[in-house]
Amino acid sequence: MTISPIIRVKSPGRICLFGEHQDYLGLPVIATAINRHINFEGQLTTDNFIFFNMPDINETRKVDLADRFEVLQSRDYIASIIRVLRREGVDFHTGCKIEFSGNIPYKAGASSSSAMIVGLIKMFVKLYNFPKDLQPEEIALLAYQAEVVEHGEPGGMMDHYSVSLGHVVHIDTKTYAFEILRDSLDGLVLSNSMVPKEILEVHGRIRPSIERAISVLKKLDQNFSLADLTSEDLPNYYDALPPALIPIFYATVTNHEFTRQALAHMKQDNIDMVEIGNLMNQHHERLRDYLQITVPKINLMVNTALEVGALGAKINGSGGGGTIAILAPGKEQEVIAALDQIGATSYAVISDPGARYV
Repeated sequence: MTISPIIRVKSPGRICLFGEHQDYLGLPVIATAINRHINFEGQLTTDNFIFFNMPDINETRKVDLADRFEVLQSRDYIASIIRVLRREGVDFHTGCKIEFSGNIPYKAGASSSSAMIVGLIKMFVKLYNFPKDLQPEEIALLAYQAEVVEHGEPGGMMDHYSVSLGHVVHIDTKTYAFEILRDSLDGLVLSNSMVPKEILEVHGRIRPSIERAISVLKKLDQNFSLADLTSEDLPNYYDALPPALIPIFYATVTNHEFTRQALAHMKQDNIDMVEIGNLMNQHHERLRDYLQITVPKINLMVNTALEVGALGAKINGSGGGGTIAILAPGKEQEVIAALDQIGATSYAVISDPGARYV
């Protein structure tokens, strides 16, 4: 038996424009939420369990309110959300039923898991009358704790902040200060390679390498700061690093530089879309050639998009497969048609205002 009105939440996916493999290093990112969503409906019941219906994956789940989830199963985000919210004081005093489905590409680097987690947190705090009016950045922090910290995973907070805050956002991932740069960015296309991404393998290879490089350099200079470097500084450090770490160090520093340059352009009233596209292309080249997080299908998609008129294209997400982000104002349909010919599924997208009640 239901005992409350229906609550509805809409939670978007995201495109990372600049900053792949930067957020967990405390370096800034630029991202945008997009109008591909997970939609939720929830309602309190008199039962002693939470019932989830997930028609997209043809699954249901029943969670007993007595379960404290003292041991988490790998990537059981529903359990970790409940653990985090209980610590924050949410009182799951009665059951509820929640259904969610959506159109964000699944396991493809477009933040479907973060959208699900942000959306469920917003649903729970509303259903159970959490006494504090949580701001989007507070929701993002709770989502980060549920997805990353609780499971000991290696990611950062970019996804949670961009999904929760919405629009085109610059995030300082060292302090998690943020700035909404603009409401939207014209000409975006999200294209799915249909090749599964390999987040844990890629993070497990890239993050320890750059952290090792930082550790080596801090032993030589205790004031060393990755955030302060430019490409001109790089030769000063190569002799101190093992040769295997130099490509990843180079890519990390130059990608940070591209993000800073893009930030300056994004703040202009008349944004130079050609230059934004050029910076996206250079960012992708570093991810492809130095971090080596792409696969042949991704590289073919990027090249195809550029050949038919896109200004910029890059892998979207941690890598190994998944999606690419394309900047192609006025050429969206040509890009989509060309990518369809090589077996990619593509969507023209616009920036989204972020997770919200509807």
